[in-house]
Amino acid sequence: MSDETTWLEELTVQFEPVGSWTFVALVTLALAAVLLAVPPDRTRLARGRRLGLVALRLAAFLALVACMLRPTLVSSRKARQQATVIVLADASESMTVADVAGGGTRWEAMTRALEAARPAAAALVARGDVEIAAWTFDRELHPLPARGDDPFPLAAWRDAESADETAIGSAVDETLRTAGGRRLAGLIVLSDGAQHAYAPRDLPPQSAARNVDDAGAPLWSVTFGQQRGGGQGRDAAAVNLSVAETVYLENMLEVAGRVRLEGLAGRTVAVVLLAEDGKGGMEEVARTTVQTAAETGEESVRLSWTPKALGERKLTLQVEPQDGEVVLTNNQLSTFVTVVDGGLKVLYLEGALRVEQRFLRRVLAASPDMQVDFRWISSSRRDRWPVDLGRDFTSEHDVFLIGDLDAAAIRPADLEKIRDRVNQGAGIGLLGGFHSFEAGGWASSVLGPLVPFEPDRLARQPFDEPVREGLHLRGPLAMLPDPRFGGISILRLGEAGDDAQAAWQKLPPLAGANRLGRLTATAKPLAVTADGQPLLVAREYGAGRVLAFAADSTWRWAMQGAAEEHRRFWRQLVLWLARRDDAEADSLWLRLAQRRISPGSPLEFDAGITGPEGRPRTDVPLEAVVISPTGQSRPVRVVPTGETFSGTATGSDEPGDWTLVVRGRPPGGAEPLERSARFTVFRQDLELANPRANPLLMRQLAEATSGGVRLPEELPGIFEEIAARPAEYESREQWSFTPWDTWPMLLLLAGCLTAEWYLRKKWGLV
Repeated sequence: MSDETTWLEELTVQFEPVGSWTFVALVTLALAAVLLAVPPDRTRLARGRRLGLVALRLAAFLALVACMLRPTLVSSRKARQQATVIVLADASESMTVADVAGGGTRWEAMTRALEAARPAAAALVARGDVEIAAWTFDRELHPLPARGDDPFPLAAWRDAESADETAIGSAVDETLRTAGGRRLAGLIVLSDGAQHAYAPRDLPPQSAARNVDDAGAPLWSVTFGQQRGGGQGRDAAAVNLSVAETVYLENMLEVAGRVRLEGLAGRTVAVVLLAEDGKGGMEEVARTTVQTAAETGEESVRLSWTPKALGERKLTLQVEPQDGEVVLTNNQLSTFVTVVDGGLKVLYLEGALRVEQRFLRRVLAASPDMQVDFRWISSSRRDRWPVDLGRDFTSEHDVFLIGDLDAAAIRPADLEKIRDRVNQGAGIGLLGGFHSFEAGGWASSVLGPLVPFEPDRLARQPFDEPVREGLHLRGPLAMLPDPRFGGISILRLGEAGDDAQAAWQKLPPLAGANRLGRLTATAKPLAVTADGQPLLVAREYGAGRVLAFAADSTWRWAMQGAAEEHRRFWRQLVLWLARRDDAEADSLWLRLAQRRISPGSPLEFDAGITGPEGRPRTDVPLEAVVISPTGQSRPVRVVPTGETFSGTATGSDEPGDWTLVVRGRPPGGAEPLERSARFTVFRQDLELANPRANPLLMRQLAEATSGGVRLPEELPGIFEEIAARPAEYESREQWSFTPWDTWPMLLLLAGCLTAEWYLRKKWGLV
């Protein structure tokens, strides 16, 4: 406390009556009545002696009443209570934007406002009971000690380099906690209101302001800068990039994005797509241009890329820099895609969009090692039959699936191509339906030599006529492995050694099936109904394999609690047709929730091992590490979640390309498995990429407390308002005296009574 501290002296008397005030009053009245009723004898004493006895009795009476009241004299010396005014000044990069009235940057405007407020602030400090604590902030809070009597040492405020974030909420909250038990006279926030902060410094400023109000302190906000973005001038930014995570080799990949153009109305801006080459460099693979008529607007862009090499590749959407741009860090966005060899290629031809095909396509699409090309050939457009499948044969398909489709829908030349591909080693599966098998004339078509049933021209199902009942088996039908050939991999639903018959008997029954008619001599019925009717028939044709599956209601399995069995059956069927039923090994897969994250954000991922039959393996523990752009690695915890594993990579603060590596070692000495995936940690210039002031946020801060919004020129009035408040005091020294319980009071009472008795005795009254 300084020598100029104002002190306040106070002297008070406090009473603590015996029993209660009523009791003391009754006793006082009784004693007064006795004094009046029994006065000294006037006939035997002179006037002077009589008054002396009355005085002694009255003194004893008053002393007794005083003891009953128990008075206490209290003397206190109070000092005016010390208070703190906190000034928070925004020192982030956005304060360097020159958009204030009268010219200059926001920081310069704030400096002028503080310079004008210095006399009022100095006068407040000179009173001795208020101190001013000045802080600057960007991402962190920086205390500024006062220099002498100057509350605002402005020359020292920009000595340190500013961070590229603004954490207004965290700054307010941290200063409130720093104030501790001190009385806070008020908090003044000087800023443009543009909060740009990554976690964990992204506390909402409104929440911090409510904490200030809970502490009983007012908050005043002073905003600098314009709400419009004119301070930055020209800026071209890539704001969105959307691309599939996986692309097949030699397939065209479409890349969609959005770019924002500010201050570039009428200009043509080039947007390029960069792709990572085999050596890790980036090369331009596509280019387009955009143009906006508005001063500020967003435009969509679409580019394409056809990968020529396998592996993980980085893609970057980049807006070419423009003359006059202040910020270039927001000109590009990057992500990663995985180029695969296409795996097993399936061409699925369907004539009816029935429920079965929807479930079948969903199962095959969920297999990362299968690429399905679907072609719907509608029977309602028979005027365009036969269709040309020339463009569907642009890639070599390993398996052909033909659903509820009439043979007349496809050109004989295309059917010859399919037959030749099967003869060379591809597989073909004919699936059940109203126009399948001989109901669709397939044994009489170009594919007749390879189908496992004989021609029957009388079995044709004409269009627009009722379904011929004799061509179908009524349900419900149980599908059971044939004892002679049912050990094939297609029909393995349980673990090795399990009773396949029992596993199939548990499945929901089928709604019905086609009658396959007379089978060829080389056909093998793999699965049959309970009464022996063939449902799944196989044969060899050249180097390829052929299947005829008479049912079209396996979707019931998935809908009635056997989704895993449904998935496994169809996957094994396609693998068998492609001759990959015995060639698969365990495969490790890794899937990232995101490919682009901001610094410090967690990255969730899933991983797992798939066995040769497509079933997940949970007996192989997985471990993971994350590798930073500088090559430093640290472990990441991976935990089992059902049939897969999951984890979260944290602490990715360094901008650049990171790598997540997952490893697993199957038991029994098998080769270890490893899978890696990259992701990028991006750091844009948050401050200058969007430098608009936010007066609405500053108003919300002030209105959450008893403070208010002030203009820069009204800053001195805040200090004058604080100085005009009534002073608050706190006790520093206190002294008390209780005369009723001291020996002088006892001597007074005893002396008066004794003297009165002695005089009465002497004067012959007793």
